[in-house]
Amino acid sequence: MFAYTDPTGSDFLKLQNALEIYRTDIDRFYKRSAFRLNSAFTLLEAFEGLTNETGLQAETINWIAFPKLANRPFEAIDSDRFNLQDEYVEWQTEIQDGKVTRVTFTTEFPEYYEALAQVSVDALIAGIQDTIPEANPTLEELFGLGFDPLSASPRRRAEQFRRQLQQNPWNNGQKGILCLTQTNNTVAALFGLVEPCSISRFDIPASAICGQTACVPGRNSDPAICQASQNLARSDRGLSLEDPVGIKMSRLEGIWKINGQEIDINNPNENQGAWVISRNGRRAVLDVTKGVTIENTTITTGAQVAAQLTVGASVIAAPESVLPDWAATGEESSRLIGQV
Repeated sequence: MFAYTDPTGSDFLKLQNALEIYRTDIDRFYKRSAFRLNSAFTLLEAFEGLTNETGLQAETINWIAFPKLANRPFEAIDSDRFNLQDEYVEWQTEIQDGKVTRVTFTTEFPEYYEALAQVSVDALIAGIQDTIPEANPTLEELFGLGFDPLSASPRRRAEQFRRQLQQNPWNNGQKGILCLTQTNNTVAALFGLVEPCSISRFDIPASAICGQTACVPGRNSDPAICQASQNLARSDRGLSLEDPVGIKMSRLEGIWKINGQEIDINNPNENQGAWVISRNGRRAVLDVTKGVTIENTTITTGAQVAAQLTVGASVIAAPESVLPDWAATGEESSRLIGQV
């Protein structure tokens, strides 16, 4: 099995004895997608030992975090996260005395916390507190009324934690936000998008592939991911989602000011701590109390910020000619692929 790394870029999972559990869970998605017939998607092991000189390339597929299909007022998008925030980005908007004070974004998948839950309740709580330092969750908040996590099996504990995420106040916005929870924002959906979009289709334009598979053409994310995957496949390249798999926040677009003074919001040396990206790009906080404005406009919703936020998923690729024979398109049923 590939040595998948902690998506937060830290050793936290390892220190909690959860890294191997996380690796096993993530490996299932890679293996499933690598068996897709005629897909250029392959396992990460295929790229080991390759360099830029031998054709290895990493590509980040970018899109805007704003939910393009929501077609609702910004305030409604803020308040209806679990239905409307569907671009692999979700956020919590904090309001005090009628004014927005802070917007917190997350792109973390629940699998991270599920791995911790399989270790123990204490490991899960430690993980939540690593993300939200002030958190002091109760068992009922994390697992719901009537469920005993201490006597449950590791798998059942993790499943119940995930099942409870919309009711968990440390995730649903009452006390905080932890990880992606909207139905479409799953790691399974990400793999389920790249995998079929990596099947070469020369009968239609690459831009039209999205409408022919498990891809929603009207979204910001799906068409971008699908077309990029299709273009790589058409150029006879094997590809995979780069480790650590996930969505990273990269930058805010637009003209930003603090107390009327224009600043580079993405530069920590200029932004006075108003915009902080952490957890390897999986979490970001905009502190509006520092006098932040966008395009000379007061920030009244998180959706305003999402409309300026660029996020992305990274893929790794290389010419099939330099990949192992088992990694070639058409070799999905090879016994070797199951032995990697």
